[in-house]
Amino acid sequence: MAHQRALNELDDTSIIQLTKQGNQLAFNQVYYRYWEGLYAYALNILKDNWLVEDVLHEVFTNIWLKRENLEITNLKSYLFTAVRNRSLLKLRATKLTELDEKIIEKLKHSSEVELDHDYKELIEAINTSAKKLPQRCRDIFYMNKFQHYSSSEIAVYFNISQRTVENQISLALKHLRNELGTTFSILLFYCFL
Repeated sequence: MAHQRALNELDDTSIIQLTKQGNQLAFNQVYYRYWEGLYAYALNILKDNWLVEDVLHEVFTNIWLKRENLEITNLKSYLFTAVRNRSLLKLRATKLTELDEKIIEKLKHSSEVELDHDYKELIEAINTSAKKLPQRCRDIFYMNKFQHYSSSEIAVYFNISQRTVENQISLALKHLRNELGTTFSILLFYCFL
């Protein structure tokens, strides 16, 4: 208890240094100091308690896992920036994965291409084919091709390597090529260039 009281009196720089050394109590102190403010901040962006809890869990887990290489000069600023970035990624990705149909609809309306009957059929074929992909692969594909996230942004969101993201995109494109056959080149022209 006395040790915890001593940690309460340390400044953020000292707490981060102890965290980098693997001190679990110091890490807990980071959490207790900023959790409430970060929660309110993320809730203002996401409007969903479950998503907020996911974001905070991801941010704090990431800090602990990468503690030895942390270069933080202003802890409060670092935490709020990390929460903001991850909240925005989560918001976009959640809307994406839950509303696949609406994303395709939005794509139709935002396209500069005249939407004739053949084009509408092509979009439906893309949607139908993409639904056959594994969920993670489909999410990565949509984030990259329809929401224009870079592979590095997607890697951060899913906490996976950029190489894995690129492999998943490649698998999705290969799947579409196999499923759509000759219409695949049209798909590339209209949607992905």
